[in-house]
Amino acid sequence: MSDTCSHTNKIDDFKCTVASSEALSDRIGWLTVRCRVLAERILPGTCVMVFPSDSNDPLLGRPFAVADVDINKGELSVCYMVIGRGTEMILRMSPGSEVRLRGPFGVPLPSVGGKINIAAGGAGIATFLCFAKKYPEKTADIFLGIPGRGYEKYAARISELLPKVRIFTDDGIFGEGNSMFKVLPKGLGESERIWSCGPPGFLKALKKHYEDEPDKLYFSLDKRMACGYGGCMGCVVETVNGQKRICADQSLFRADEVTDYGN
Repeated sequence: MSDTCSHTNKIDDFKCTVASSEALSDRIGWLTVRCRVLAERILPGTCVMVFPSDSNDPLLGRPFAVADVDINKGELSVCYMVIGRGTEMILRMSPGSEVRLRGPFGVPLPSVGGKINIAAGGAGIATFLCFAKKYPEKTADIFLGIPGRGYEKYAARISELLPKVRIFTDDGIFGEGNSMFKVLPKGLGESERIWSCGPPGFLKALKKHYEDEPDKLYFSLDKRMACGYGGCMGCVVETVNGQKRICADQSLFRADEVTDYGN
């Protein structure tokens, strides 16, 4: 099984039409735009940069993994944390308005010959949604951890896209319990892997959980980006093999390769 890959995307700017922009919790937003040319170029794991304004305020776009693509409608969606002025502006976008997106950039998720288990925290599952939808035969179990109360709408959206997802909530209000660590598979087969994305504390807990089989656990890391081309070095991850740029060099990192768990 190949767990890393490199890829050069043709990156362009696109004028897109906002189909919808909505809050799925007090911290998570979901933006869907219509742009068939861009939607047709998305590969699982690639990203787009959303520019919240036509002006230079804010100057930089906000990079997000593409969470869903509907080729029939010519639409793509991003899921994001609402944590500042830029993302608050995105949340307020009106249906029918124009928004500029740049992409696709980043390294697509690697091709696999075995089974992939997905373990994600919060909005981290967005990185893997397109893969799981496109390759259901390669996707084993899907685990998602979220806070609980107030995230019902978000849980419903993910369940709509991935009916087999198993949801766990910190407060135990809904879902299958308060911790996925009680049911995460251990003793993985030779061609089986765990792909994960989420908050640093969650990734550290996963690394400890799989300390006896570190070669089976892979992280998609969240780092600040400015350019998306690999020139600004803003998304560098320190690995045992030197510095790697998330936007240009590598999409997944073996857990024992890194000590930097992202933002």
